[in-house]
Amino acid sequence: MTTSGAPGTAAEAVQEVREIAHRWVYNRRADPDLLIRVALRALIAGVDTPSLPLLAGLFRGEEDQASELFGQVMDELGFGFHPPEDYWEGQLALARWWAAEIAGGWLDPLDGAELIIEDVAEAYGASEELAPMVDAVRALTDPAGQAYPYDIPAHLTRAAHELLARIPPPTTPL
Repeated sequence: MTTSGAPGTAAEAVQEVREIAHRWVYNRRADPDLLIRVALRALIAGVDTPSLPLLAGLFRGEEDQASELFGQVMDELGFGFHPPEDYWEGQLALARWWAAEIAGGWLDPLDGAELIIEDVAEAYGASEELAPMVDAVRALTDPAGQAYPYDIPAHLTRAAHELLARIPPPTTPL
């Protein structure tokens, strides 16, 4: 990023869009002004997708279109997320998507673990599929410190890889 905080390159702008997407995918809602601003910043940085100028150019009164256009921008940038119809399958698919984002280096492992635990595991409950991340986070909060890992990001990234191995890709494409 540049000193002004605006993305200086298209790659930085795509990462900024992706960071918004990490939280947006859970309930598909975000402040429309934020989505419009990030789209405008991406355009200025040189990102080129068909829906990006449409999102960046929304006027007051058209903000209700921002969420749908943001989803299209994510698809066009190659990291869209479309959960299966079944609620629980969708939750596992969401955990898998976040784990893939961690494993790919696009989502901070601590932030990703928090999303998986708070937004999926707490609602889903104990499960074989989510156990790698749940166990990894438990090791971080072990009061005795016996299992506390030395390199936390690497520890959580390994857990994300294990989670990917346990949760099959959804039957409907992401």
